[in-house]
Amino acid sequence: MNTETVPAVLLAAGLSRRLGRPKALVSVNGRTLVEWAHERLLAANCTPVVVVNADIVPEVKALLPSARIVVNPQPDLGRTGSLQLGLRTFVDGLGQELQRLVVVPVDRPCWDVHLLKALLEHEGNVAPAHDGRKGHPVVLGSEALVAVSQAQQDTPLRDLVHFAPVSVFAPWLNMNIDTPEDVDQLMAEGEHLSSCFSESEGI
Repeated sequence: MNTETVPAVLLAAGLSRRLGRPKALVSVNGRTLVEWAHERLLAANCTPVVVVNADIVPEVKALLPSARIVVNPQPDLGRTGSLQLGLRTFVDGLGQELQRLVVVPVDRPCWDVHLLKALLEHEGNVAPAHDGRKGHPVVLGSEALVAVSQAQQDTPLRDLVHFAPVSVFAPWLNMNIDTPEDVDQLMAEGEHLSSCFSESEGI
């Protein structure tokens, strides 16, 4: 059994213009998406967790009082810039030399603790894959972390890191919460998604 502690960055800095409200605060089964992601990370032995946020810092602090929260002043530059802020927080703020890191976008919620633990059993840069299609969360190794830290903020992560697929059974892995219709689908698929949000009855 893998008992390694691996730090994590939870990306929740998107301005959610198409959704019209913060993705991190979308509620499913009585918890917000940012709470679900944070709880799963801790349950998978991922600590400490740095949450990168932009415009809802007081709300996130109230929901996650134990989390380290940093603010991305330029979220429109993309997730790589947010990830770089998280990396600097570990190295400069927490004095940690990172060898591995879990990265979780808050708007890709359809994974569970078992999936993340399966990823952590593998070395290198890995991503879950269902039916040959990769998704999130992902795990980055030390060389990839160096590449990310040195990249332009607007460079997509997929252009910087090749992720080896780890086959999992997760039919809803690539559900992306980006629009009101996406939230409607998330709520409508409660029976099928119960393994992702299993602490309560249905969604």
